[in-house]
Amino acid sequence: MSILFVNASPNPRGTTARLAAQLLAGKSYDTIELGTTKVYDYGQDFVDDRFDEVANAMRAADTIVFGSPVYWH
Repeated sequence: MSILFVNASPNPRGTTARLAAQLLAGKSYDTIELGTTKVYDYGQDFVDDRFDEVANAMRAADTIVFGSPVYWH
């Protein structure tokens, strides 16, 4: 069973990543850091766009865990 953690935080080692590490402790999982992954707007065509890589990783995963920070202050 493959697990993919999609981290939507701009901080790859922040609270969101630490929470995912606790949630997925003892399990093998891959991570995509959306804060540092180039994914452009729909209709844009750039050489460094990694949308296909992200989409393929999501298709291949059995389980996807999304993590996003909540800013309240």
